[in-house]
Formats: sequence, structure tokens, C-alpha cells
Amino acid sequence: MINCYLYNIEGEDSLETRRKLLLRYNSAGLAPTVEIFNSTYSQIFYFKLIMQDEDLESTWSIDIPRVNITYNTDIAPIEEWFLKFRMHHGLNMFPTEGTLLDILREPILQWQLGERIPAEHLDAVLPHVINITLSASPCANDVAVIGLICNATAPGVYVGVTYAGFAFDNTTWFNMTRSLCQSNDDVCDGLSLLKIVLTNHHLVLLTTVGLYISEDLCYPTGKILTFYNVTFCGFEMHDYFSANLWYNTQCLANRETYEEDVISVTFNKEKSWSLLSTCFYSYSPFVFWSNCLPLRSFGKKKFSKRPIAFLMDYQQNTGVSIYKTQKRALVAVHKLTRRRLSKKVKFPMFQFPNSGFMPYGMFFHPETHFLYVYGNEVWLSSDGGNSFHLLFSLEKEHIVKTNTCVYTHTVAFVSDKGSIFFSKAGLETYARSVTSTKNVFSLYCDHLGDLHLINFNSSNMDRLSIRKIDVLTSAEELNKSFDNILAPQYITEQKIIFFEYKPTKKKKRRPKRSPVRFLHKGQVIQYRPVGAGLIVDEFPLGYSPYYLSAVIVNVLEKFPIESEESSPCIKHTLTVTNGSGDYNVTLRLSRPGNDGFRITDVEKTVVIPGSSSFLITAIVDNETAKAEPTMPEKVPFDVGIPSSQWFMHNFGTTNGKKWELKVDTCRYSVQQNTHTARNVIKYLDLDTTYNFTFRVIPQYSAYPMFQKRLISLFIGNPSLLEVTTKEYWDEIDGYILQFSVHNKFNQQGKSSIAVVIPEASCICQTSAFIITLKTGCLHGKSIHYISPVPVTPELWLQKAPKDDNGFPILKELPVNYRPPSVYGIGIPISDNFYNADPSKPRMRNYFTDSKVSGFYKKCANKSSRAECNCTLAEKMSSLEIFSDCTEKVLRMRYPVTKLPIHFKLKYSNSIKNLTFPYFVTIKEVNQRENWEVRGINETSGILKIRFHLTKKLKTTVYSPDSLILSLYGSELFHFKVSTVPGVSHCNLSDEFQIYVDEAPLAFPGSFLISALTALFIGSIIFVAFLVQLYQVNIWEEVKRKCGRFNKVSPSESSSTAAATSASVGEQS
Repeated sequence: MINCYLYNIEGEDSLETRRKLLLRYNSAGLAPTVEIFNSTYSQIFYFKLIMQDEDLESTWSIDIPRVNITYNTDIAPIEEWFLKFRMHHGLNMFPTEGTLLDILREPILQWQLGERIPAEHLDAVLPHVINITLSASPCANDVAVIGLICNATAPGVYVGVTYAGFAFDNTTWFNMTRSLCQSNDDVCDGLSLLKIVLTNHHLVLLTTVGLYISEDLCYPTGKILTFYNVTFCGFEMHDYFSANLWYNTQCLANRETYEEDVISVTFNKEKSWSLLSTCFYSYSPFVFWSNCLPLRSFGKKKFSKRPIAFLMDYQQNTGVSIYKTQKRALVAVHKLTRRRLSKKVKFPMFQFPNSGFMPYGMFFHPETHFLYVYGNEVWLSSDGGNSFHLLFSLEKEHIVKTNTCVYTHTVAFVSDKGSIFFSKAGLETYARSVTSTKNVFSLYCDHLGDLHLINFNSSNMDRLSIRKIDVLTSAEELNKSFDNILAPQYITEQKIIFFEYKPTKKKKRRPKRSPVRFLHKGQVIQYRPVGAGLIVDEFPLGYSPYYLSAVIVNVLEKFPIESEESSPCIKHTLTVTNGSGDYNVTLRLSRPGNDGFRITDVEKTVVIPGSSSFLITAIVDNETAKAEPTMPEKVPFDVGIPSSQWFMHNFGTTNGKKWELKVDTCRYSVQQNTHTARNVIKYLDLDTTYNFTFRVIPQYSAYPMFQKRLISLFIGNPSLLEVTTKEYWDEIDGYILQFSVHNKFNQQGKSSIAVVIPEASCICQTSAFIITLKTGCLHGKSIHYISPVPVTPELWLQKAPKDDNGFPILKELPVNYRPPSVYGIGIPISDNFYNADPSKPRMRNYFTDSKVSGFYKKCANKSSRAECNCTLAEKMSSLEIFSDCTEKVLRMRYPVTKLPIHFKLKYSNSIKNLTFPYFVTIKEVNQRENWEVRGINETSGILKIRFHLTKKLKTTVYSPDSLILSLYGSELFHFKVSTVPGVSHCNLSDEFQIYVDEAPLAFPGSFLISALTALFIGSIIFVAFLVQLYQVNIWEEVKRKCGRFNKVSPSESSSTAAATSASVGEQS
């Protein structure tokens, strides 16, 4: 049940106010809608309008049954759903977001991790907590586990679990010390938690005494969760203090066969003769561990390297390692073959150019292919470790913690000084956020992508304090890191190079570079009151002792020039002459009088279009000034420049700084025609092609961006996908990118496609779209047999439906029916029963072969048909697994010859005929042989492919185009049609049943009758032949024979009568 109401954020929120707002929008026919979606599912539900007799109501309500969202109830990793509320779908009024979690299926919530303790028991532990370790569920970020890292004074393992993102004081605390040390307490002396990782199926704990792996979380036992200890030979307790645990987070809610979790452990220790490796990795369930330091190939140069981190690249199936050598840090990418690292690297090892770079770790942004390496510098790779570019660099600070938000693509970094930086996935810009004043804290990102800062508060019920970090308002201005003088140099009217100038007394010694380097890309130089420019690139300088670096700026708003009142020198002709130094020049005015250079002109820049600009460093008199050229090779010496051909900008700091460096606002709007979510998973079959269209429109720009590419496309695994792009620009300088994706080869794997707006601000709500493509079977893809007579539920429910000719359409099968076999009708040997009823005797169960065959499926171990609980869909189904429920099948009159059979291919919202390149096999599930399938209109090419597949698969293969079926027997035929592998990742199949009725007598009855009839007719013909041969008059012979027995002679009768009468007379 969901209740929804409106409230006025600027006024009083009361029941009466809510009721008035409800009636106002209800009278206009508007009611809220809620969209429930995740990466693979989306559905919109509508609230009902409030009727007049319900005017006292102040809320809209809707009751959504669970089966309308999901029908699964098994415990497994499952994505948490997003909720998006609107006032009427499509109007985008009053949008509100939320989440929906299935707590009945989330694995970690079904377990008791240890001894449950009240939060009050933590009061004695919290003073000894030195750090916090936190891990969210890979599929539901609102579900998280938090662990306390304590000093030696308070040993033990204390873990909390939340299902609401640590909100509402609902964290449940457990003491896991005893559950980890059940067998031997001596081993667990000094046990303390170091890091916690929650994977899709296991909870992994790195402790001071070893690594603990939980049992599978998807199979709860009702008892306390048990762990097994993984020990690595040669490592002592002090080695685990400096060890680290690494995991590339991925959600396996829609798991394919090639997807597995991998974790790794690295020790901050040099490899020795007694230690074969200091880095290990393992696949789920983390029983067998492998060395992530591949053996050196023969003849290769050997050098000492210490592994810092190891991650599995799920998309390219490689292992990415970061090492620290004596001179530099480097990244190596090795292929994996049968879960083993190859000796050869996939790419040449990448060496970070700064020898002072001290890497601390690395991570992949979830569901993307953006790899971040962090330490005292942060580097970003978008190609899996082949190349990197610097995001930012710090001095006297190191990044020690990171966090990522999947929904908003936020990437957060925490330094050892408490400074928090954030960026967006794939962007080369960053912003500095707040600096935490707490010594012990951790960052946490909930499922909606909101970034939170978590620390302790003894006044709260669960002893945790959570504070949301608003990245839109907390981004600090960066003028402190870029506070030197700027000298603009125009390249075009729309593009300016700003040179950073810092004076020094000793010209031979270059001034110290800014403490934060290469940080400014994507930032904005904001001038007061008007004027702005976006920094698009930055590079150091080496030809001048005064200019440290330069940035290239795209003008967003025109910068103001100095007026004649503030700088009257611009009214005069200017001449540039050589100065006293190697780089500086002298600026002279022609007869300035009293309106020449002023002391306030110091640090202003003279701009001469087409020539070098000049930063004024000193005023000699009102006619002469000293300046530093920005481009020494472009100085127009000894040329008089009229006042109309030069002007001045003021980007100095001495006379009041009028500019500042700040985070840019969102200057682009994104439109996409396919309504793609920011994070979406799509399944790519071999015959599937997806088309995407994105349109980016620049906004708040001073100049039109003519044919400028505003979108970058990053493909995680280019060898898996074939991507075709098309780009163009519309009339309002909008950039449109269209691309199509299909499977390149018959390979299994996954790849992400990141659609990134590289010049977007890191505080924009949408700066990227992440599309994850998995090669595999599309959900819902299926083939369907097209019946010559569609059997609808209404038709099936009729008692005896007939066609237009009065012939029955359906045949009601006898109870416990089994179709004939090759031995005849009376000897069924099929294992399938139709219209099963365990309470009644089996039909035709006379012979031994019939008695030992035949098994119930849905009616197994049932005593009657009613207990089988067959639904209408199961009764109508043609599938073999539901044969027990089958009561009626399609009826056809004998003979059935050349019956066309057709199939439809259905996936997503598309339905089309099943045609080439698909090939099918057809099998009669009851082993009947008196049928035949033939293809017509087959080309020579199709025949060659058929012959090859038939030989390869050792079964007859057919092209689904124009198939005809002939049935030479009677009663039930049950066929199963399956597609051959190689054309689709799906195992597509369908079944259909045909009952042949009014057939002649079965074998051998019909043959006996035919034989006897033939024998009789042949005998007649043979007798007639003999009669004709011997000229026998059959008719005369018959008359003679008949006359011999039936006709009396007249003479003989008379004499006999006379004799008789005479004899009688004498006697008398």
C-alpha cells in the first residue's frame, strides 16, 4: 500500500492544506503515478482519482500486489527498485524519488551475523575506534554492513547491518568475535577487524589474524552465520595490519554463466625466497587461491616490484595490477586463461610519469570500465589500464578512501587530512567538497546516489550519525589553489589562453609551482560583475621564469575591458620596445600628457589582437611601463599601435581581485529518443541490434558551438561488440549521436558503453548514460508454433467445438492415455501420461514393456487428479512437462499429409517469422516413427548448410522456411521443435500436439483384411481362368447336377404305380 499526498513547501503543512491540494488537482483529472524500475524492469502504476464521497481523504492511495512486480521468492541477489512519483505520468510535475527493497530476498538480511548486542554495549568500544570500514550490497546500496576498526585496547569484531541506508536509527549490531573463534580461542588473541567486503554471495572479513569467508548467504540455515579461515603461508599477524582487500563490485542479480565474483588480497611486503607471492586472488566461493604475480617469462629482465592492488576486469577478462618499483609506479594488465594469469601482458606496462607518485589503491567504477588509481595523485583510465590521464595531484595529502554511487555516477575521494573531493564517472573534472572535522568517519552512498558522511553520535539510538553532503552547494571555490595573476592571450574571439604569473626576485630561479597541479580542467573563471570562461585544457610552461602554467579557456560570457575612466592610457598610441631583461619589454605611450599610465595599471594586461599580450609589472612614469609578454615570438617591436587596436583586461590581485575560480554550472541539456535510463542492462543475442540516439544542446554560451563534438563514447570490451556511429549537428548547434550495437562474434561476455558528456560539470545531475550489454539470451525470447486452428481459452472451454464443416476441432483424451508405439496401439511404451489421474487404472497396460514405462510428473505422489492442481494454462499447454494436465488436443482427420508448419520468433515487442539463418530440429517426444517432415523451396546454399549441420550435430536439421508435415499413423503425435546452436544464445524450443482421428484399422488389422480380400478375389479370378481354360459349361453342369437329384422320369413313375395297384388288388 502506497499513500501519496501534496504539501506546500513554503507554507503550513496540515491535513486541511493537503486535502485542498488534493481536491484542486483531483478536480482537474490529475492523479499521481509511480514508476517502478531498475536496470532491466520498468512499470508504471496509476493512483485512482478520489471520488466525491471520499472528499475527506487527504491522500491518494494505491495497493500494488507483489506478483505485479516480482513473482520470485527465493533468496538471491536482487536489484533494489527505484520509485519515481509524478503528478500524472508525462507531465513531470512534482517529481519525487524513492526506493523499494525486497527484504524477503536480500541475502545478508536473512542471517544473524553473530551475537546480537544493543547499541549501548558499544559505548565502551567507541572511544577506541580508529577507523570505519563499510561495504554496501552490490545490488542494493541501502543494504550495507559497517565494521568498527579498533585499537589493541578493545579487541573484537563489531559489525552493524542496515537495510535503510543507516537512516531512522535502524542499524542492528552484532559481536562476531565468538562466531569467528569457535574452535580455538588462543588463535584469536588480539582479533580485530581491518576491512569488510560484502559480495553477492559471501561476507568477507579481513582481520588481524587472517581472512574469513562466510558460507553462502543465499542458503540461510536459521543459525548464526559461520565462517572459515583462509591463511596464507609465511605471513604473521603484523603482516595483516598492512594488508588490503580488493573487490571489483558488480551486481549479479541477472547472472550469466560467465559472471563470477573475484576478490584479492595484497600484503605490503617485499617478495622473498620464503614468500612465493604477496598478492593472491580467488573466484567465488573463494576456496582456491592463485598467485596474482605471474611468473616471469624466460629471458625477460627481472626487477623488484611490490603489488599495491589487484582487480579483476570482468569485461575484458583480465587481471589489472598496480606495482611500486624503486623508481616508479606502473600498471600491468594480464589476460586470464582458465582462471590463470598469462605471463604476457595484454598492453605494454603503463609507467606513471611522476616518480614521486605513491599509489595507495585502485577501483573500477561499478558497471563501467573507468579505472581509477589513487594516492597522492588520482589517475583515470577508460580503456582498462592501457593508458591513464591525470585527474588531480596533491601535496602533503594522500587519498586513502573512495566511494562510488552507481545511480548518479558520483566518485568521491577522501584524503588522510579529511578533505573530500568528488567527480563523475568518465569526467576529467573534479570539485572539492567539504573537509570533515571528525577524525573517524566514512563516506556512504545510498541507492538514490546521495552521498553521506557517517560518524558516531552517542546520543542516537544506533550510535551512528549520518549527514547528507549536498554536492551542488558544498563545492568550494578553488580560487585559493589558483590565486596568482592571470594574463589573457586571445587566440580567437571565442578562445583565450590565460597565463599564470608569479613574480620572483631571482630571475634565474623559477617560482615554485602551485601546490595543486592540473586541477582546473572543467572549472570556470568567473569575472565580476560579468564575464566567464570554461577551462578546457591546462599545460605547464618552460620558456619564461615568471609564467608557471597556462590554461585554454572557452569564452562563455565576454570578459569586460578597462574603460577610459579606470585606465586613460588606452586613449593613446602604444609602442613596444626591448626591455632591459631577456623577456620583459617596455611599453611607451605617444604624448600622453596627464592621461598616461597609472599605478593602478600594474597587473593589468595589454591585449593586441594578432600579437602577444603584455602583463604590466611596473610603472616607470605616465608614459613608460615595464611588461612581460605572453608570447615573446609574437611581439610587434617598434610599431605604433593606434588606440583603436588595443585594449586592457584586469586579472590582477593587487587592486582587488575581480575574478575567481569556481565549479561550472550545467550548460548542456540531454535528450534521448529511446528513453534509456542512466543505468540499464540489455541482452544482446547474435541476431539482435540495438539503436540509440542522444542529443546534447549547449546552453548559456556566449558563442555558438559550431560542429563541436559534445559526446564521447567509451566501450568496455571493443572486441565483443560491433558499434556503428553516426553524428551530425542540427540548426541550433545541437549535437546528435546515433549508434547501433550488435554482437561481433559468437562469444560470451559483457561490455559497458558509456555515453559521456566530457565538458559537463561534475555537479550536473546527468553527465553520462551507462549501457551494460550482456551477450546472452534475451528475456522473453521464444519461438511459437502457429497452429492451423488457433485454440483460444474460450474455444478450449467449450464442450465440443466444431468447425464450419461440423468436424470436431478438439479431441478429449482418455484418462491415463499414452500414445501408440512402434509395437502398435495396444503396446504403449512412452514415459508420458496424458490426462493423468492416479486414482484410475492405466490405459492399455497389458504388456511388460508398458508396465515398466510411464511416469507421472505433476501428479507424482498424488492420489487423485484434483490433487495435481492443474491450471487452465497447464491444461492448454503443449509442453511435455505438463502432459499430466493435458485433457484436449487439436484433432485432425486422417490422412494428414503435407501439413504446412510455421513458427513465430518473439522477443521484446517484436514478432516475426522464424526464418533463415535459424535452423531447427524436430523430434517426436514419444518415439513414434510414422511421420515425415520435408522442406520445400530450399536453395542450394541452404541445402549445403543443412548438410553440414546435420553431419556436425548428427541429427536431421531443417530450415524453418516452408516445412510440410505428413503423419502416417493415428492418434496422438507430440513434436518438439528446437533451434540449433550457433545462431542464438537462447535454447529456443516449442512443442505442439496433433491427434489424428478416423484412421483405418491399425497394424496388422488393415493388412489382414486387405490380404484376405485380395486372396478371395484372386481365387475367384483363378477359378474363372480354369473354367475358361478347360471350356467347362458351368451352367449345364449345375443344371445336370441339380436335375439328378430333383427331377423324376414319367415312364418309370407310371409303371411303378401300376405295379403297386395290382399288387394291392391281388391281396384283397
